[in-house]
Amino acid sequence: MTNSGEITAIIIDDEFPARENLKFLIDDHCPEIKVIGTADGVESGLALFNYKKPDLIFLDIRMPSGAEGFDLVDQLEGRDFHVVFVTAFKEYAIKAFEKRALHYLLKPIDENDLKETVKRIVEKKRNDETNATDFSDYKASLKKLEEEIARQASPKRISVHHSKGIKIISPEDLTHLEGSGNCSLLHFTNKEEYLDTRTLKVYETILPANFHRVHKSFIVNLHEVAEILHGDNQAIILRNGKSIPVSRERKKELIDRLREMD
Repeated sequence: MTNSGEITAIIIDDEFPARENLKFLIDDHCPEIKVIGTADGVESGLALFNYKKPDLIFLDIRMPSGAEGFDLVDQLEGRDFHVVFVTAFKEYAIKAFEKRALHYLLKPIDENDLKETVKRIVEKKRNDETNATDFSDYKASLKKLEEEIARQASPKRISVHHSKGIKIISPEDLTHLEGSGNCSLLHFTNKEEYLDTRTLKVYETILPANFHRVHKSFIVNLHEVAEILHGDNQAIILRNGKSIPVSRERKKELIDRLREMD
């Protein structure tokens, strides 16, 4: 914050009218915020952030593919900051924002929504200034949001290359995936198996949100989980009876993800 208590902000959006409209609304309705610059994309936004070092970023995450906004967040370093995501889409992303208590505005922007969001930002900034651990938790939430939206925006069908050709699959037909060297062995609900040349790391980025890496060698479809076993040989049991090992460092996140799906 500035000495006067104002929160400095920049606006990043690839559309000039959108940037100007948001700046006008902030100037007119949010005296707590001082807009100190605007940018039209990742490169110019990063340069502006590094030069101005604002407290707050109003960030469009459809510039134009949806990935650019998160690409920018990944590169921001050097000081505490907060983000208000500005978006035109209302589907899967809104639930993700709210679940992680992150701030967002829907286009077209309503002035009352803007004022309420700014009020929450001011309170959040004050809390973070008195508790240094809050900001690291906040950045972790930003990363989780990126991963979740990427998964939920993933394709409904996937092309799997195998020895006889190409198989088009629905992810919901998978029970789990198993690492096999630099390949992935796909296990289906009908008990078929296909070996694909893509790694589990690649599949982590293209599968929907209900798939979770539970072990260095396994990704499971959470909809297929029937039971979690504790103890020395902790594992999950799938609905088909298959036992899948769970690494200790991934167990808590697995339980959290299952609770989120309730």
